[in-house]
Amino acid sequence: MFPTLLRIGEFRLATYGVVVAAGYLLGIWWLTRQREKMGLTEDDFWSLVYWLFAGALIGGKLLYLAVEWRALFDGTLHPLRDIRYGFVFYGGVLGSMAFGTFWCRRRSQSFAKFADYFAVALPLGHAVGRLACLTSGCCVGRPTSLPWAIRFTHPEALVDPALLGVPLHPVQAYESAADLAVTALALKVLGWVDAGKLRHGAGWAAYLAAYGVARFVLESFRGDDRGQGLLGLSPARALAIATTFGAVIYLARSRRAAA
Repeated sequence: MFPTLLRIGEFRLATYGVVVAAGYLLGIWWLTRQREKMGLTEDDFWSLVYWLFAGALIGGKLLYLAVEWRALFDGTLHPLRDIRYGFVFYGGVLGSMAFGTFWCRRRSQSFAKFADYFAVALPLGHAVGRLACLTSGCCVGRPTSLPWAIRFTHPEALVDPALLGVPLHPVQAYESAADLAVTALALKVLGWVDAGKLRHGAGWAAYLAAYGVARFVLESFRGDDRGQGLLGLSPARALAIATTFGAVIYLARSRRAAA
C-alpha cells in the first residue's frame, strides 16, 4: 500500500498517522454537532473529549503491555522507548469508559447519557482509522486464495516479512465496513433512546454488543500475532465475549425499564 504519504528529504509523513487523525476528527466533528443535545457547555464538552482521549491512550497502552507481558519482562519490549507503538483497541475503549465515568461523577453527570452519543462517534471514526492499518500493512489478514485478496509489497510495510507479497484477507477493510454498520445501528438506537423507548446507555450497550460480535468473527481472518490468550481465545476474542455478554444483559434490562 502507501506507508509514506509524503517524503521531503529526511522528513517522512506516515500515511497511518494522517488517516488515524482523520478518523478522530470525523468522530469529534459529529459529536460537536450533538453538543447541545448532550446538554454540555463548550468548555465541558472539550474537557470531556480530552479526558476520553487520555483514557483511550492510557488504557490502550496498559492493555497492550498486559497482553505482551512476556516481551516486557524479557527486555524485547521497552515501554518508554516504544511508547508510540503498541495499543490495544479494547484497552482504549475500557480506558475511555473509566476516565469518562470519573469525569461525569466529579460533575454529577450521567456517563450513560453521553455514552449513547459516543456509541455513534466511536465506530464512525474507527471505520476511517482502521483503513490506516490497510495503508501501513499492520493488523493484517490470513493468507487466502479469494479473488479480492490483497498483497503488501512495499518495503516499508509493517507486515511480517514472511507475508510480503502473499495474498491476504483485507481484514482491515472488513472491519471498516463492520464499523459503518455498527454506526448505523448505534444511530438508530440513539433515536429510540431520545424517544424514550430505551433508557440512557442502551446505545452504548448496542455498540459494545454489535462490535463484540463483529470483532469475534473478524478475529478468524486475522493473520498477525493475536497475543497470549486464555482457553484458546485471543485477548480480543475474550474481551469481545465479555463486553457482548454484559451489553446484552444491559439492553434486556433497558427494554424492561422502558416498558
